[in-house]
Amino acid sequence: MLTTLSIRQIALIDQLELDFAAGMTALTGETGAGKSILIDAIGLLLGDRANMNLLRAGCDQGEVTGEFLLPADSPAARWLEEQELGEEPEGDSLPLIVRRLLSRDGRSKAWINGRPVPGQTLKGIGRHLIDIHGQHQNQRLMQAKTQLALLDHFCDLKRQVDELGRLSRQIHADEQQLANHQAEQASRADRLAFLEFQLEEIERVDPQPDEFNQLHAELKRLTRLDEWRQVLAEQMAALFDEDGNAHDRVGAAEQALSRIADLDEALGPVIETLQSAEIQIAEAVDTLRDRLESAEADPERLATVEARLDTLHELARKHRVAPEAFEQHVHDLREEHEQLEQAGSTLGEVESRLVENRATYDRLAAEVSTKRATGAKKLAERLKASIRELGMPNGEFEVRLTQPETLAERRGERGIDEVVFLISANRGQPVAPLDQIASGGELARVSLALKTLTAGDDPVGTFIFDEVDTGIGGATAAIVGAHLRALGDSRQVLCVTHLPQVAAHGHHQARIEKDEQADSTRTWVRALDPNERVEELARMLGGREVTEQTRAHARELLDSSA
Repeated sequence: MLTTLSIRQIALIDQLELDFAAGMTALTGETGAGKSILIDAIGLLLGDRANMNLLRAGCDQGEVTGEFLLPADSPAARWLEEQELGEEPEGDSLPLIVRRLLSRDGRSKAWINGRPVPGQTLKGIGRHLIDIHGQHQNQRLMQAKTQLALLDHFCDLKRQVDELGRLSRQIHADEQQLANHQAEQASRADRLAFLEFQLEEIERVDPQPDEFNQLHAELKRLTRLDEWRQVLAEQMAALFDEDGNAHDRVGAAEQALSRIADLDEALGPVIETLQSAEIQIAEAVDTLRDRLESAEADPERLATVEARLDTLHELARKHRVAPEAFEQHVHDLREEHEQLEQAGSTLGEVESRLVENRATYDRLAAEVSTKRATGAKKLAERLKASIRELGMPNGEFEVRLTQPETLAERRGERGIDEVVFLISANRGQPVAPLDQIASGGELARVSLALKTLTAGDDPVGTFIFDEVDTGIGGATAAIVGAHLRALGDSRQVLCVTHLPQVAAHGHHQARIEKDEQADSTRTWVRALDPNERVEELARMLGGREVTEQTRAHARELLDSSA
């Protein structure tokens, strides 16, 4: 429920704060006083597009703030919790403050409970807070998708229609995947055959991990065999064979130090190190001797290594990769081959799912269609009764369902039905679609009738009606007012009206006034007490001349409407 509306520097309003209560509040005032400004301001809180023309002349910024009190278990409260924008509940209620700021430079800012939010977030919470029924919203009533949504709401089909939507999206995604697969099937088969050819060629060569680097190192050793043998022989001589070799010199040093070891205990570790070095030199020489004896020329092995390297080089060249990167290349080829082979099995899963989802969709769509047909008759009968009460005594109403073959084939998100609302406002006139014959006033009354019928299932706490009394008067206006008041018994209702018969049914009433000065115009709104309501209704009944007779008539309206 909207509890307080604050407006600053918007249109003709310089500053305004208005408190609202539960029930129906009638908003009245002279023509041109600016009643629509309130609706526009509330629209800003709900995420409507920021129109900088709404800024008051001469002002750089304008601001609208709405304070709400929500049931703690309402969809709006749950939405705020999901978005992490909620406050702590106060008992069974949750406070909410929504603020919107317009700037002359074209920028618009918004806050929910003091936290900055984008416009889409404002729209998200707005759908849960207020439902506005004005000329623009009533025009949507003529759209087929709006009519289908209203029928589904009346039939309580949200869960089933949501499931149809999920199935439809999955079906279309799978159909697209299959179509893409079929379009790519030829190129995929060619690629798979090419990969198999390449892998078979590689398997014939059978390159081993790190083989290229190992062969390259061996080739280097085989081609430099003479240099290798010479270096081995020279170092063996230096270590062991020639006069003054390292082994003998270390041994001599160890013997000399051993003779004086009893004179210096610190020489013990040195002697041990030299003894160890002597042993290690001998072991190194043994290893060098073994390598030297094995380092004989092997032309056959050299030819084998060169031939194998040539084979690996040629294979790498054909695959356009460096020889040292060939191992990773083979891994990539095998991975791609596996993925292409798996595509076939994945495709089988998609085809199976598609068959299952189509069958489930068709079965559910048929169930939904049956329930819609039953609900359409009930809705039409109840709407016919309502519009006859609302000033169309000879009115007829029909909710017509069709099932085009193209829609069934398409498996759309809302099922296989198309719906159209048809109306006849006058005796002898055949029913026709709303968009062909309904006037603005008739649309407004159909909208009111629909809202009255479905209000019990609507979680939105505030309804706003603008122009609902267009084209009516007298007894019909009183009936419209009674419908609005009945709606206000369970919801907060704000109604902009110029008819006293409608305004009198309000639980509360506020007057919108305009003050024209020499160089400026200002609009403000004030709540009316019981005596002021009598004066306002008398003005609405008799124009500027308020008489005791019009006051008496106003009191009668109030008494009969309570």
